[in-house]
Amino acid sequence: MYTIVSTFPADGSANVGDKLIEHAVERIVEAERGPTEFFTVFRENPLDDHLDRINDSDAVLLPAFAIRDLPLYPETYRLTENLSDITVPLIPIGSNYNVYPGDEQTRAELDFSQETREVLEHVAGQVKSFSCREQYTCDVLNAHGIDNTLLTGDPAWFDPDRIGDSMRRPNAVEQVVFTPPLSPYYVEQATALVEMLTDLFPDARRILSIHLADADTADDDTTSEKSAALTEDVAEKNRRIRAAADEHGFEQVDAGGDLTNIGFYEDCDLHVGYECHAHASFIRRRIPSVLVAEDARGVGFADTLGVGGFRGFVRAQSSSRQLRKEVTSGYCTTLTEYSLAPARNDLATDVRRFLTREIDRDFQRYAGLGNYLDAMYTETMRPFVKNLP
Repeated sequence: MYTIVSTFPADGSANVGDKLIEHAVERIVEAERGPTEFFTVFRENPLDDHLDRINDSDAVLLPAFAIRDLPLYPETYRLTENLSDITVPLIPIGSNYNVYPGDEQTRAELDFSQETREVLEHVAGQVKSFSCREQYTCDVLNAHGIDNTLLTGDPAWFDPDRIGDSMRRPNAVEQVVFTPPLSPYYVEQATALVEMLTDLFPDARRILSIHLADADTADDDTTSEKSAALTEDVAEKNRRIRAAADEHGFEQVDAGGDLTNIGFYEDCDLHVGYECHAHASFIRRRIPSVLVAEDARGVGFADTLGVGGFRGFVRAQSSSRQLRKEVTSGYCTTLTEYSLAPARNDLATDVRRFLTREIDRDFQRYAGLGNYLDAMYTETMRPFVKNLP
């Protein structure tokens, strides 16, 4: 049995991308190790009352280990009052860091607090390999003295049943999904993309898919997790994007909570948008996707996968100090952050140019992505999982 400390909040935002990560880890573990029992707890919930069950596990798995310096423990991960009470290893699978904007300068300036450094060292000392989902997380951990990193990819990139499948390369786009940004500062850029997709695909079925609930759509009796997802600024951003999508003939899907809500992606030809795990959900299905990076997560995904990625921001100035946030949301939530790297106003033009070329060439640039994913799975993710305790 494994304990999973999940990033998925079943209440509150109910981010379906986090549910996909949790599901993907279970699928990969069972594909490589056989039928397995899982005990799952949300990362902000304390584990103290479950210690007997946890310590009877083979290990505590940390899918998409969210390195957020609030500090990391006990704010991002509640865990237990005393970490030494957990007697089985804590094992990250596809670790990530997230700050804004997440470019080269960000990584050079990043300096984790002593509290977070100590927890990272504690975790690193329990594992042979510290699994990371993209290269820049490896680099950030290396810079903080963690030298046993391993690039395994994000668990959500891989469906064991599709290893060996080729990428789909549609010669026409009949169904396209758009996912909105998380940051309220990206609303104008997002509406420009909605307009561009309408103009480029006037006869296609166009769908706005929102992966997580906001203050308007979450259950009233839920308690907000430590993110910006349920703030009024984010709700207002979504209202504006919903209105633009409605004006341009998009269907709308509230996809939070259950993976069945994004099952329709299987029948789509293309994703364009900001949600990293909509991007993952498409590429694991071997369907083309364009990801607009609005923070370090998106930058890491885009650069590691090597195709279909665009930075949504442009660096405008250097940071004089590192901003400490009180929420786990690494995307832009303050004007101070936005002043460092405002949203590009020419992005829709560049994405349109890219898509026009890809449609003309049957998405030729994506032809090798399936092989890349297969190699990462077979060479790093599979051996990593097979070597779990």
